[in-house]
Amino acid sequence: MEKEQLIEIDESINAWLTTLDDIIPKLISDMVTTTKENMFDLVTNVDKAIQQNFELFLKEHYPSHQLFAEEKSNREVNAKEGHVWIMDPIDGTTNLVKQQEDYCIILGYFIEGEPVLSYIYDYPHGQLYKAVRGFGAYVNGQPLSSPEDIELKDAIISYNSLVINDETIQDLNDASFGYRCIGSCGLDSIRVIKGQFGAHVNTNPKPWDIAAQFLFASELGLKMTTLNNTKLDFSTGGPFIISNQACHASMLEILNSGNGYNK
Repeated sequence: MEKEQLIEIDESINAWLTTLDDIIPKLISDMVTTTKENMFDLVTNVDKAIQQNFELFLKEHYPSHQLFAEEKSNREVNAKEGHVWIMDPIDGTTNLVKQQEDYCIILGYFIEGEPVLSYIYDYPHGQLYKAVRGFGAYVNGQPLSSPEDIELKDAIISYNSLVINDETIQDLNDASFGYRCIGSCGLDSIRVIKGQFGAHVNTNPKPWDIAAQFLFASELGLKMTTLNNTKLDFSTGGPFIISNQACHASMLEILNSGNGYNK
């Protein structure tokens, strides 16, 4: 894709994201919450309305583009062919419902299976993170620098303790500087992207949870792999780590010692 086309699409997406500043407060004030697979798997009118709004945006401005997203059937979409947007309309829905904070919107734009534009919009804090293939990563238009290497012993790490066995949790805590978990794959990943965390691990992410992180990782020199240190398939998701270069191998060694995690 030509640079001019990429810039035009980026400007268009930025304009669309700006419209959410007027939409989201009203949606939250009238929030309706339901469950999907279990009582902890929540969905709200906010998730649904944002996704529907973006779907209408694509139909109007980019009708040849496809949407692969959390709150729809994706059977008709081949995420590795053509122009595809992968979306989590609200990443961290439980945080939205319980805290009205620590949630974000994730968007990744892929052409023939390659990431070219990525967005993680931390709406509550007004922080828009984006990556543009070949042009780096930004927060609110200001360039992000590649994080400095952090050894595991000096790094704060992030993971879901409910799916890591006790022995592995102890090993991770002993090997690292500290532990935090925000509860939003996008925002936990942003802490790695900014160099605040050394690594974030998620053992059961869906494609929309990780769609944006691929481009941030490649533009900023981070490691993003499966927990077996193989290439991660963006179209299927699965256990993954996004990590500072210096603590990636140490994290995987601990996670793969015995039955360290469950999907």
